[in-house]
Amino acid sequence: MKLAFSITLLSSFGYTSAFHTPFASRPILMSTATKTTLLPQPHHTTSFNADTNTKLLMSSEEKDKEEDDGPISDELSKLIGKRASLTSKKTTESNPTPSASQLSNEEYIDPSTASLYEGKSGMDIFEMPDFQNARPLKKSREMEDKKRGGDTNNDGKNDGEDGEFYVDFQAEYDDENDFHVPNRIGFSTRDWGDVDAGFKAGKKLKKKEIKRGKFLAGDLQVAYDTLMENGISFVDTSENYGLASRPKSLSAEQILCQCIDTNMDATPIVASTISNPWRSLKQGTGVPANMFHIGAPGAVASALCAAMDQGLINNIGVKNMSKSKMKSFNSKLNKIGGYSITSNQFEFSLINRKAWNSGLIAACKSLGIIPVASNPLGDGLASGVYSAADPTGGQVSKKQPFDFKTLDKYTTLHDVMASVQGKVQKRLEKENSALKDRRDRYGGPSINTDITTTQIAINYIVAKGCVPMPNVKNPKEADEIIGCLGWSLSDDEVKMLDNAADMSDKGRVV
Repeated sequence: MKLAFSITLLSSFGYTSAFHTPFASRPILMSTATKTTLLPQPHHTTSFNADTNTKLLMSSEEKDKEEDDGPISDELSKLIGKRASLTSKKTTESNPTPSASQLSNEEYIDPSTASLYEGKSGMDIFEMPDFQNARPLKKSREMEDKKRGGDTNNDGKNDGEDGEFYVDFQAEYDDENDFHVPNRIGFSTRDWGDVDAGFKAGKKLKKKEIKRGKFLAGDLQVAYDTLMENGISFVDTSENYGLASRPKSLSAEQILCQCIDTNMDATPIVASTISNPWRSLKQGTGVPANMFHIGAPGAVASALCAAMDQGLINNIGVKNMSKSKMKSFNSKLNKIGGYSITSNQFEFSLINRKAWNSGLIAACKSLGIIPVASNPLGDGLASGVYSAADPTGGQVSKKQPFDFKTLDKYTTLHDVMASVQGKVQKRLEKENSALKDRRDRYGGPSINTDITTTQIAINYIVAKGCVPMPNVKNPKEADEIIGCLGWSLSDDEVKMLDNAADMSDKGRVV
């Protein structure tokens, strides 16, 4: 499998990973962090060495005892002989005794087990099935239990049953290539370890700090666990995120490693930015991963293909690459080594739709490249939380993040987002009510009906065919992302948002 963007299984760590870079127009170089170990090759056929002179040896005491037993009656002897004859005949029919020619060979193949290993001469790790990563529909444990009619413990788990259970609502999505992002939504660790973004080293927060949006590493662990449990497993990080906190082992990568080590049951797909990918390939990185962005894509196409051929990397992707450069680079990769770009990551939100208007997203789709949207909430301006009517987002003590002129420009967009929020909420409440009886009988997750404008903004990105990567700093924001699952915007609702965004871009207020 050559194209599986950031989904290569790292069996030694139990999770998957990938890398991105902050620089514009850069290809991705992905490398597997594990080494292949060739296993011993025992024969699958059941065999033994045959010896026509083989006898069952008894100890002298056993032999003497047998001789001292004395003669038995003729009648009993006849019965035993008849029974032995019948048993021997039955055994010979079901499992014939090897002939002299068979016994003359070095090995005798047991016919009862030979069919299990027909055509196989040994166990080879390279003959094992390829790892499949496309659309694994994972259902909730309650759904599985009710389907099987099994009993559960008080914690909702079956006895002797392990593994992850969540619903991938996008399991049937028509993916651009072999890589499938569960639920078509990920999350970013951009603010992890960043003091300017509100991160604080320690274990406790004062009430004033909580109101100001401060967060701890413990908050991030809870948020991470919540997202993983609900099927949001695609994670974006970087060695530059929270760089000032690295001496305290509290950079984004270091905190993410702690989260992964603490929750060994989860299987995250980690994408990380690396400033020096070649050094990372040799020395390893903070987060075990297998995808790197590097500079000068035109000059390194041949080297990337050679690395793919040698198995040093598994996938190639780009970041912030324009439509024309992406097509040219993809063509060059295909010509040199028969490879293609797996993904292109760029900014896209309701207040920044350049990728859509320029045809970049459409170009990604036509080439089989996954469009990944960074900053889908536009630093909060596209979330609808802050508006001209509510510049602080409903928090009296919080500083106003945007000036009134900026908020006034997007008044139309924010008003329409609120209108769409109401429409979606009513629609989902009606659908949930209709499905309640079925869900109570057969199980299944209930869909969120407490819709927010932030969730409208995220699902707008999904509706446009991209994978949104919103920032997460606390459990509340994690819950907000989970609330995006199980429902989508209708075509009319997407059109309403597009028209409102067009008017706001032109500075028109209605």
